[in-house]
Amino acid sequence: MDINIILAAASLLLFVALLAYFGFVAYHQQQIEPDEKPATGVELLRQHYGPGDTVEQPTPYWVAPIPAAPDPLEISGNLDRKIVAGGVMLFALFGLVGGYLLLEIIPSGPLSLRAAAADKQMETSIQRGKNLFANFCYPCHGKLGLGNGENDVTGKPLPGKPLNVAANKYDTLKEDPSALKTREDFLRLTITRGKANPAPSYSMPAWGASEGGPFNPEQVGQLVTFIMHGTEQDWADIVNIRTHLDGVDNADVVPPAPPAKPTGADAAQLYCTTCHSFDANKP
Repeated sequence: MDINIILAAASLLLFVALLAYFGFVAYHQQQIEPDEKPATGVELLRQHYGPGDTVEQPTPYWVAPIPAAPDPLEISGNLDRKIVAGGVMLFALFGLVGGYLLLEIIPSGPLSLRAAAADKQMETSIQRGKNLFANFCYPCHGKLGLGNGENDVTGKPLPGKPLNVAANKYDTLKEDPSALKTREDFLRLTITRGKANPAPSYSMPAWGASEGGPFNPEQVGQLVTFIMHGTEQDWADIVNIRTHLDGVDNADVVPPAPPAKPTGADAAQLYCTTCHSFDANKP
């Protein structure tokens, strides 16, 4: 069971017990130690008689017993037990808080709350990145993320680059932090900005919101996390997600239509006008 749940449950139970304890103390105090009222009138007569005696009241209709005074030793003993029990509960509460803070600062290991939170965040990020890939990247990069290493429904290679390769994997790069950071930045930048290629080759669109795409920075990061940390089972789930989306038994990859091949005039306008002019009146 998650250590956070155990600590939270123990803290809640101790807090409820502490409230119940002080409620009981207040009730018990009222029962055995009632507030004394100042003696006036007839009550003054009772002070001349011993406990258990009776005294005639000014009215002839009834007599009242003299109440016995509480035992001071009993009151003192009850008070000592209350103090000890309250102290134990208070120190137990401090112990729970201290234990939580101790687990919070442990950097790694099975008892580390930070490590558990990081693992949970990684798992969530991979799951969300997997869903993003299945929804947006599937047509060009394929069922297994192998890109042009896979074929589409017509048997032709897919247009996308392979993503599920060792060069993109955390396990391959973790021994070299510099290479790991470089690869992560490259994937993040490529997804955000896309990659333009001359027609009729496919161009990768810009997916980042900063470049006019649909993904915010967190979603781009989730996709990068999936590419770098996703297991083979995670990649195998892509086809299941896509099958569910398409509502078919086997979601074959159907890439988008390739861009039209430009004419000579279009190519000249696109690539040559930077240095050359087609207007006789302009150099």
